[in-house]
Amino acid sequence: MTPIVAPPLRAELKISKLVQQGQLSYVIKEPDKQAYYHFSDAQYDAICLFDGGRDLQRVTDTFNQQSLLYEFDLEGVTQLYQTCREYQLLRRNKGEQNAALLEKIREERKKKLLQGQGSILFLRFQLVDPNAFFNKIIDKIRFFWHPTAIKIQLALLLLAILVVLFQGDRFLLDFNRVYLQNQHGAWGFLSIWLIALGAIAIHECGHGLTCKHFGGDVHEMGFLLLAFQPCLYCNVNDAWLFENKWQKIYVAIAGVWVELLLAGISAFVWLLVDVANPIGFIAYVLMTIGTATSLLINLNPLLKFDGYYILTDMLEIPNLRQNAIAWFSWTLKTRLLGMDDEAPFSPTHRERRVYLIYGGLVTLYMIAILSVLAIIGYGFVSQHFGFFANLAFIYMVFMLVKKITNSWGETLINWTKKVFWQSPKRQLSTKMAGIAVLLALIFWQPQMRIHANGQVVASSQIIYAPQSGFISYVGFDGGRKLRNAPGQAFLQLSSPELMRAKTELENAQQLLTMAQQEAAVDFETAKKRRLLIEQSLLDEKMQLILAQGNSLSIFAPAGNWLVDGLPPQSLLGRYVVSGDEIVTLISQKQRFIDVIVDQRDVHFIKLGDRGRIRFAGVAAKVYHASVTMMSPVAKLEGIEQSLLVRMAIDIDENAAVPPLGLSGQILIFTQAIPLWRHFHHSIRKILRADLWL
Repeated sequence: MTPIVAPPLRAELKISKLVQQGQLSYVIKEPDKQAYYHFSDAQYDAICLFDGGRDLQRVTDTFNQQSLLYEFDLEGVTQLYQTCREYQLLRRNKGEQNAALLEKIREERKKKLLQGQGSILFLRFQLVDPNAFFNKIIDKIRFFWHPTAIKIQLALLLLAILVVLFQGDRFLLDFNRVYLQNQHGAWGFLSIWLIALGAIAIHECGHGLTCKHFGGDVHEMGFLLLAFQPCLYCNVNDAWLFENKWQKIYVAIAGVWVELLLAGISAFVWLLVDVANPIGFIAYVLMTIGTATSLLINLNPLLKFDGYYILTDMLEIPNLRQNAIAWFSWTLKTRLLGMDDEAPFSPTHRERRVYLIYGGLVTLYMIAILSVLAIIGYGFVSQHFGFFANLAFIYMVFMLVKKITNSWGETLINWTKKVFWQSPKRQLSTKMAGIAVLLALIFWQPQMRIHANGQVVASSQIIYAPQSGFISYVGFDGGRKLRNAPGQAFLQLSSPELMRAKTELENAQQLLTMAQQEAAVDFETAKKRRLLIEQSLLDEKMQLILAQGNSLSIFAPAGNWLVDGLPPQSLLGRYVVSGDEIVTLISQKQRFIDVIVDQRDVHFIKLGDRGRIRFAGVAAKVYHASVTMMSPVAKLEGIEQSLLVRMAIDIDENAAVPPLGLSGQILIFTQAIPLWRHFHHSIRKILRADLWL
């Protein structure tokens, strides 16, 4: 077999020393693919012996003679050689150069066609190569990184914070105007989103220019889809070549710093210009979004943004997130589930602690974030689409979780087999438990319990003005309680119109009586008959006026009532028109609660069903109630329907009467049904199987 002669490293490679936790290693940048490769000190010393003259056996012997700490065998050097060839780090012949050139052209063509790179949750699309532009401007703006300039920028930020604090009331008012009461609708939110993208673009330029300032190249800027959310990015991987740890940290924090500076400058613009002006609007959005995204998102070390890279550089642990999740996952499998699994790598004692802490925090954080997003997304899909859309959403979430968790599904299956089916004894116990559960599902019939929300109402009667007039008497006190005895009027009206009409009728009756007397003296029989007819008409009108006068006294219906309306002093002397609402009488003791019940639950409820109520903001007092009425009218919200169920509240003599409008949580006990129907109903509710849309 012909000995392999390893060619030397390519001249155009960039090589940098890396010291982490006192250990020396090397980072080599391959310029064609813009790829970075990490080698240990011993590996790099062996690679340096590749000179195009020594075969791999001589390289092995020479290295072992020169090195006092490390030793390679021929297999190890051969594997190192194959790795260098795969990474295209070694000098190439003419054919290899042509093949590499064609591959480079294909890669550039893919980027021009905006073909995404990465995973489904992290798709990256390159747009421009800003390196040439950065080369032109970097020398003109280097003063921004001068220590004096940094101090000025810090003073600017502190002053901007003071400005916003002293304008706190205006800040809250403008926040409501810009974000909560945006009058421009979709265009307003689109403008906010575009302004935010502009701030992110400046943020990414801060990373790129800082990397260029310290000697790195920046060949890639574009946008990415991070969990389907569009973002911008700037590839500053050349920071891996920096030997100074703090230069890497400066590159990572530069984006946040620039965005905070932009927010600080915008604060002074906002101080001078109202948000009704487009300039003031843009300044306020930049000030708020720039600060929020920088502090809450970009500096969050649990997300793979700037804060994460700052943390990895501070800890001097590369691939922190990937390694921490892998180590934490392995620890759960072996320590918690008792599974036999080979460790993914061999970290130091310090790295184990960091991996466990960081991996646990990332796992809990991602579970919480993804759970919230899944619940919100499922609620939206369920409310607007229904059954089949719910199934599609659940399948999508399942596939996403399966992709994120990798082998955990198989691990849980194996763990289940180990716990429940490993031995004949466990198999028998599992079968017996399964039979017991099946029997319970079929024969156990607990009551169906329906949870709902409701609001307290009461029996009421509206008192209308029987006639137009002035209120001359009010029979209730400032505490809204009736002060008159039963059978006595609690409101009295006086009507000038009725008094005038009565006086006119009385005068007409007197004149008619005189005319009747004259007709009797003159024995005018025909006239006397006519006057008698007029007399009867006047008597009917008088009876009508007297009845209307009696109606001016308003009596309360039987029962205990409270008055809801204007206070007595405001009602007294007030003029009302016939048919106007004067006051409302509300039952003093009797209370109902109107319960909004989902259409999927209402068919379990019948009149007379009992329930328990716990009111919000009230001491731990539980009220009991019974169903008295079920409304056939449904309230439609999207595809959701809710029905009204009224329940009468049982109120003891010593119990406090719940005030009107108080909200409460209701538990209604309905019919007893088999346990399997409980689960069947719950699943139908979750999937919206009642809609079949």
